[in-house]
Amino acid sequence: MSITTSSIITTIRGLIDDLLQTDGASGFQYDSDNSFKLGKEHVVAASILVYQNGTLIPATEYAYNADTNKVTITFVSSGYSLTKGDAILITFNYYERFSDSELTSYIKSNLAEFTRRSYKKTFYMSSSDEVLTLNGENPTFKEGYLIALVTAIKIDPKNIKISTRDFTFTAEENKTPSEQLDDLFMRFDLTLGILDFLDEEL
Repeated sequence: MSITTSSIITTIRGLIDDLLQTDGASGFQYDSDNSFKLGKEHVVAASILVYQNGTLIPATEYAYNADTNKVTITFVSSGYSLTKGDAILITFNYYERFSDSELTSYIKSNLAEFTRRSYKKTFYMSSSDEVLTLNGENPTFKEGYLIALVTAIKIDPKNIKISTRDFTFTAEENKTPSEQLDDLFMRFDLTLGILDFLDEEL
């Protein structure tokens, strides 16, 4: 079974303390522009709710553009409209630091760290955002966790600390990310594929 980036991203967010925030809210008074820029970045599009004068608007009546971070109310099918002075409230979930697409890019680029260190599998990311290997032997859940750890160290090398039954790793202030990864790979003896994390799924 392949490892999806969504499962790796969940682990990375825990390691770098970028957990889901559920208190996002932006309020507006409508004048003439039906597009409203949200007050936080890295918004989870599926979590967006839009209220007009306290009434929830159906999701079919607005659209979110992640590039502009704006919600545009269209009233495509309901027949309702916006009136000057309407109170618009938009609630949403978000992440403080990174979007899923940003973390996916980090994962993809950091798979090269395994090749650099002569790991027994060559990982790559498929077009459907699955982490696979060239030899057809898919990553294990433990390797998925290790991919998340490598990526987290490259993103935030000063704030990583993990502890399992068999292994403890703490980022050292006086070492570069590359030096920390050298330590990590050496301690796991990855050329032999020896991993002693807890037997838990991501």
